[in-house]
Amino acid sequence: MEIYFQGILTIFSLVNPVICSQIFGSIERGRSYQHKLKDLTESILTIGFILAISALLGSKLLHLLGISLNAFQVAGGLVLMSIGFRMLNKKTENSTDEKEKNLMPFILFAASPGTITGVITLAISQSEDHFPSVALISILCVLIVSWIIIALLSKGDNTKPSKTSQITTPFMGLIIIAMGIQFILEGILQFSEYFNV
Repeated sequence: MEIYFQGILTIFSLVNPVICSQIFGSIERGRSYQHKLKDLTESILTIGFILAISALLGSKLLHLLGISLNAFQVAGGLVLMSIGFRMLNKKTENSTDEKEKNLMPFILFAASPGTITGVITLAISQSEDHFPSVALISILCVLIVSWIIIALLSKGDNTKPSKTSQITTPFMGLIIIAMGIQFILEGILQFSEYFNV
């Protein structure tokens, strides 16, 4: 039971539903609550599919392509930095153009290469009979909790960016950039330690 709890905490910290809710809220601003729930459900299912495939086939696929986990982690850091810079430079004006309401930043943050790296590592270290049950159950639990948290935080009238949102969105963007840099540094450090052995 302890390994499941550790797995859930690991993936929960990587997915980070609180920051996810901030990204989701900035994208979905101005939409009805029903529309938000529909988009949230579809996005969570997409994230779940990506993470489940990563747990089941991730290590084999990376090995087949000749990509190390460290290199993948560095790529994950670059993706997070890109999302962070987008949030940091986001205009405060609300746009109702449907084409601009793209949920990819939300999906890419929750299922970032950093999260995928954590899922693959968990799947490798905690597999039972070569089946990543710990990783899969942890993913399921985290995504259910994430859906509930984001759904609750998405309630309310937010047709215009609130003062809080105008302050917290750039701040969250800065945190995401820092997380991206951390992923890059850890990947480079582990890669360099491998060659120094």
